[in-house]
Amino acid sequence: MRNTKLPTIMAHPLKIIFLALFSLSLVACATATKPKQVWYQQDTLDSTMRADLAACASDATDQKMIARCMRMRGYLLIPQPQAELLIVRSLREEGLNGDEIAAQLQWSEKKVRRYLDEDYELSQTASLGRQPIEISTRIGKPAVKPLIADLKDNDPLVRSNAVQALGVIKDSRAVEPLIAALNDKDPLIQRQAVKALGRINDLRAVEPLIGVLEERGKKPHVRMSAAEALGKIGDSSAVEPLVAALSDPSWDVRSHAAEALGRIRDPSAVEPLIEALKDQDATVRGNAVDGLARIKDPQAIEALSAALTDKNKTVRKKAARALAVIAGEDFGER
Repeated sequence: MRNTKLPTIMAHPLKIIFLALFSLSLVACATATKPKQVWYQQDTLDSTMRADLAACASDATDQKMIARCMRMRGYLLIPQPQAELLIVRSLREEGLNGDEIAAQLQWSEKKVRRYLDEDYELSQTASLGRQPIEISTRIGKPAVKPLIADLKDNDPLVRSNAVQALGVIKDSRAVEPLIAALNDKDPLIQRQAVKALGRINDLRAVEPLIGVLEERGKKPHVRMSAAEALGKIGDSSAVEPLVAALSDPSWDVRSHAAEALGRIRDPSAVEPLIEALKDQDATVRGNAVDGLARIKDPQAIEALSAALTDKNKTVRKKAARALAVIAGEDFGER
C-alpha cells in the first residue's frame, strides 16, 4: 500500500483558506435560502483564525462586538459553500487529488467531487456582489450565475462588483447580461460593463459597443472605454464608427479611437489616421502615429516625416519610431 504523506492545513498558508465552522451563535444558522456563514481571511491559517476568534470572544461582551473585532482583524463572514469550494480548489492547486483532499479535510469523497466538478455552480441566492471582488473572481465560473443575478440588484455597489467580477472571469454566459448593463442608470457601471465586454472579447458585444460609442448622450469616459473595447475585440465592422469617433468633441474619445484603429489594423483607417496627425491634442496625434505604425502602410511615410517636427516631443519620438518600423530606416527626431 502506497504511503502518502498529506500536508496539513496548519502547515500551508493557502491563498484562500476554509475557516472552520463554529457552533457559536455569532455565526448565522443555515436556512432554506441563506447558508451558514464562516469566518474568512485570505492568506490566513486556520490556527491563526481560531486564535483570533478566541481573543475576540474573550475581549467582547456580545456577538456584535465579537463580529466587529474579527472584522477589524481583517476577517469576513462568507457563506459556507463558497468557503468550502475555495478550500477544495486551493488544495487542488497545491497538487492534491480528490481522494487526498477528502482525507485532508475529513470530508466525504462525494462532497469533494462536487466542488471539483467543472460544471458546479453556486446557488443564485448567494449574493456575491456584496463581497470583495477578489472572492468572486477566485471562485470563478461557479460564481457566474449569482453574479449575473446581482446585476439587477438595487444597490449600485453590488451591481458594480458583479460587473467587474464577470469581466475578470470572462465567461461567455455573461455577455448578454453585460450588454443589458450598458444601459445601467449609473454611468460608472456603464463604463465597467463596457470594459468587461472588452475583456470577454465576444463578437456579440461589437454592435452594442458601437451603439455606446456613437451615443453622444453617454459620458465621454464611457464612450472612450467603448472605443478601447472595440479595439481589443478587433472586429473590422467597428472601423467606420471608430473613424467617425476621430471627430468626437472629446479628446479622450478621439485618442482611444485612434488607438483602437491601430489595434484593428484595417488599411481603410490609414487616411483618417493621417488626418488625425493634425489634431489639436498631442495625445490624439501620438496615438494616431502609433496606429499608423501598427498598420505599416507606406503611404503614411510622408505624413509621419512631417510629424518629426511636431511641437510635442513625445509625438516626434513616436513618429521617428513609426518611420523606422514602416520604412526600415532610422529617421531620427528632428
